[in-house]
Amino acid sequence: MSHDRLERLRQLNRTRFKRHTGIYPETFAEMEIVLHQRERSKKKSGRPPALNASEQLLLTLEFWREYRTFAHLGHDWNIHETTVQRTVERVETALIHSGEFRLPGRKSLKQEENVFQIIAVDAAETPCERPTSQQRRWYSGKKKRHTLKTQVVIDVSTRMILCVATAFGSMHDLTLFRQSGVQIHPETALIGDAGDQGIRPHQGHSVTPHKATKKAPLTPEQRQQNRELASTRRRVEHVIRCLKIFRVLKDIYRHRRRRFSVRVNLIAAVCNRSVAGVA
Repeated sequence: MSHDRLERLRQLNRTRFKRHTGIYPETFAEMEIVLHQRERSKKKSGRPPALNASEQLLLTLEFWREYRTFAHLGHDWNIHETTVQRTVERVETALIHSGEFRLPGRKSLKQEENVFQIIAVDAAETPCERPTSQQRRWYSGKKKRHTLKTQVVIDVSTRMILCVATAFGSMHDLTLFRQSGVQIHPETALIGDAGDQGIRPHQGHSVTPHKATKKAPLTPEQRQQNRELASTRRRVEHVIRCLKIFRVLKDIYRHRRRRFSVRVNLIAAVCNRSVAGVA
């Protein structure tokens, strides 16, 4: 039954394949290679797994894309829910350790040989279940609920995600930027949002929206500059939308928070492959 499920998926066209899994067939094939290499390197002992490497990958993608419970996925795949959990975590670990699905990272922002012209930074929040301890730490005053915060840094020209950082929901966007250790080349322009007004001491060549006050309303020139900046920042919102196609980053996060950062990094790297495929 699981074999038929995989074969039906392979018969879909490129667009429907992405709608089902969140990735293109070429990316799926690259991920398969990593998992098959892991299987070949393992010592063969004990009972063979219920699912082969390709089926384990599809199960993991369904978990990311639909974020159903392990019990529901186990029922569909005819395996126990604990087997689903172990399978998903093994696939995630194999992909992240392979090095094939990693982001360029913070160091790429300071490389002299590849200076980015314009980068943009933004933060998104994922709701999570109320923690049993330190509840105030995870409570977001902006969303009025407990959340996990994700900072995304992208190259505006290519829409590629350069690095991500995660934190608890109550942390301010600017504080997260400082603690993430992002260091940008002096010649790179940085675009922030209204929550990044204090970012200039960290990056002199930065642009943020003008904010009006009661005593100093915005001038027509400042309003026009804000509109132009918002038009450029739409690329960041589109990238965040690509991340949240995977419901594990959009719906209420129910699993261990320490695993959230691994999933964000993996999904961001997968989204980069999709952007490159479109380009």
